[in-house]
Amino acid sequence: MLQEKLNECRVLMAEVSQNKQKDNEHQNVVKRNNTFFDTYKNYFLPIVKGYAVCKKYSHVSFTDKTIDELSKYIDYSKKTFEQKTVINPAKYQDGVKKLSEKIQSEWKSQTDDYLAGIKEELGILKLVSNEKQEIQKILACMNNFSNWPVDEAVSSQYETANEKANEILSKMEFDVEIANFLKKVKDKEASLLDLTDSIIDWIRREELSGNIILSIKN
Repeated sequence: MLQEKLNECRVLMAEVSQNKQKDNEHQNVVKRNNTFFDTYKNYFLPIVKGYAVCKKYSHVSFTDKTIDELSKYIDYSKKTFEQKTVINPAKYQDGVKKLSEKIQSEWKSQTDDYLAGIKEELGILKLVSNEKQEIQKILACMNNFSNWPVDEAVSSQYETANEKANEILSKMEFDVEIANFLKKVKDKEASLLDLTDSIIDWIRREELSGNIILSIKN
């Protein structure tokens, strides 16, 4: 009788062990799937969508290595969905995060360089313009455009801001001499000696006499 009970107990223990193993395997599958889908949703999709937007602009050119990495993870993601099996999601997560950092760095550095000139002109013009708030909004849009991830909404806002910026700049004659003078005003280095006839004519023509202040050096 006792032996029979022991045998029954062993059978039950074996079943419990098998069920536990199946449960652990299921939990591991769930964990792998969650890692993959979280990475795909939060990192990879923004990369793909952002890359599509970036390609509309000629000022940016991603490195061959970055493009190769993107192509590799597109293939991996497609294969995972087709086969419905997640393989090594931790490696996928790590690689996609690094790819995101690369694209972000390349996009931001090239976009900042591209916008540097017009942002400097707008920053100088903001000192004397009657459209200070509008210029500040434009600069904010341009700064946001440099950040990653970039999407269609950000792209549209930038296009509108860029058109407005060119419109504002085109209203004023803004040559190198005037730009240098306004830089000095901004840095509080301008003096009466900087007020050449052409600059005085420009100030009067643009009706900016009340907007420019020269300070006295101590």
